[in-house]
Amino acid sequence: MATSSVSSTTPTTSTTSSASAPTMTAAQIADANKAAAQSLIDALGAGSGVNVNALATNLVAAEKTPLANAINAKISKNEARISGYSAISYVVSQVQTAFAALKDQSSYNTLTVANSNTSAFDVTASTSASTGTHDIEVVRLAKSQRSVSQGLSSASATLNGGNAMNLTLTTGKGVSAQISVVAGSDTPQGVVDAINASADAKTAGVTAQLVDTGDGSAAPLKIVLMGQQGAVNSFSISGIGNTSTGATPAVSTTQGDAQTTESSQVTFNDMSAGQTVTVGGLTYTATDTTTGAEVAAAFAGIQAGGTLPSGLTKGLFSGSLSGFNAGASTSGSAALTFTSTTPNADVTDISVAATQTIFSASEPTNQIAVDAQVKVDGITYTRTNNTLTDVVKGATINLKSPTPTGSPATIQLTRDNTAITTNINTLVSSYNDAISMLNVVSDPKSTVATYGATLVGDSTVRMVKQQLKSLFFGNSSTPGTSVSALWQMGISVDQTGVLTADSTKLTTALNGNYDDVVKTLTGNQNNVSAYGTTPAGIAGDAYRKLDKLLSATGPLLTQSSNATTQNSKYQDDLTKLNTRMDSLLARYQKQFATMNSLVGTVNSQKTSLKATFDGMMASYTGKTG
Repeated sequence: MATSSVSSTTPTTSTTSSASAPTMTAAQIADANKAAAQSLIDALGAGSGVNVNALATNLVAAEKTPLANAINAKISKNEARISGYSAISYVVSQVQTAFAALKDQSSYNTLTVANSNTSAFDVTASTSASTGTHDIEVVRLAKSQRSVSQGLSSASATLNGGNAMNLTLTTGKGVSAQISVVAGSDTPQGVVDAINASADAKTAGVTAQLVDTGDGSAAPLKIVLMGQQGAVNSFSISGIGNTSTGATPAVSTTQGDAQTTESSQVTFNDMSAGQTVTVGGLTYTATDTTTGAEVAAAFAGIQAGGTLPSGLTKGLFSGSLSGFNAGASTSGSAALTFTSTTPNADVTDISVAATQTIFSASEPTNQIAVDAQVKVDGITYTRTNNTLTDVVKGATINLKSPTPTGSPATIQLTRDNTAITTNINTLVSSYNDAISMLNVVSDPKSTVATYGATLVGDSTVRMVKQQLKSLFFGNSSTPGTSVSALWQMGISVDQTGVLTADSTKLTTALNGNYDDVVKTLTGNQNNVSAYGTTPAGIAGDAYRKLDKLLSATGPLLTQSSNATTQNSKYQDDLTKLNTRMDSLLARYQKQFATMNSLVGTVNSQKTSLKATFDGMMASYTGKTG
């Protein structure tokens, strides 16, 4: 850096101010001593009324000033040294930071990625990736299972008559977990809360949500279960409620003979939401609490062929009634007679079954858990999710949509040397700044504020300068075959000691001998620490050496600490000097006050004697005055 800019690029250092007398030249000190002596002579002739305080103060100042000036000169010199060491430490730390950016092998392999189909996937490359071109065909995205319940009338509808419920969650990994819903919480919202609170469900990655479809039906609410991506993360849930609540209706069959049409009477029980009853193949699923009479009335509207009654508000029908017709039910009665569609013949009794279920595997909105499938360079890979980290070395591929069949996308990984070039240029600039500052602090003619001429003739400056040069101009401890030093990367020094980086030569070295450049600078190591001993190339070795130079036991901080310690002692010397001079001033003031009193007395006696002599003379001569 230019000398004129040094003070703007380095930190300022606070100095310790000292309470001391103003600095005086030798001529000023001599004049002060002369004035003090003359004051004494004048005072002796003046008699009473002499300013003894001023006289004492001048005498003390004449003795104190040269001593204080000498101590303050030492303090000022040390403070300047501390500022100089601070400036050197700063610029050397900047050099270490620049080497730190170049010391690890992983920081070099920066790649750019060109992707011909960004709508199908995204690609990012890490430092471990290799240059090259790859064809990628996205066959299928990974999906998570989504199970949707039957319709439910409200979030607070009871599903099990207020009783506790037990759910069994089974995963594709063969894990079976129990989820309990406490009594009084047997509602759609209660089921959702129990699933989401279950540690087993969390481990399986299954979450629940209650949604309102807004479909205008009497049962617009549904419970949606969502799992994790991949076929192995499929799941099923069963065991909601229990079948001991009387959901299964009683069946009373009237046996006919060859001349009588057979019929079966079914007496329905009350049902809770989620319970189903199947009669002759026709299934009624309650979406809300339904009385036995309401269930019978619903079945009464069914005829063979499966025509469903209109106006259902508490349940849904599925399937069809086979082999029997439903007869009219007595208003308010839970009993319903089903008559065989085969007249005058014995037939198999009508089948009746009841279950408790909310989720149906046949629900059309369910989504099956599947794995992702992708072809890379003709090889098919199957993965459980859409983030692929192991199909292209060092690259992360996030799948977004399948590619057209037979039209794979192409990715191209190319090396980007921009970061390396920037780091090399930063290193060169930091070296030039450091050498410039070292020249400023050691130049006796420097006029740079704060730091100029602060370390003239200091051996530490010469040592630091020599060490910096050895870091830049020596050979690597881990040389490559064709490149083993910085000058082979286009770094050179002119006759004034200023480094420059030739971008053309650096690009040529990187393009032609990239591995050699990396080995020469890093020793092919990563995470190089300041305490290692294994050869680590130009950058790694320099980082360690500069760390020792800047450490608490290094020469820069040691010298600065010594100067600070000396200044503390000099401050003590100033304090002692002030104490001694204060004592001297008090003694002078006392002595001069006594002297002043004595001179006044003598002068008074002189005046009295003169008056006496004048009177005697007048008496002899007859003259007065």
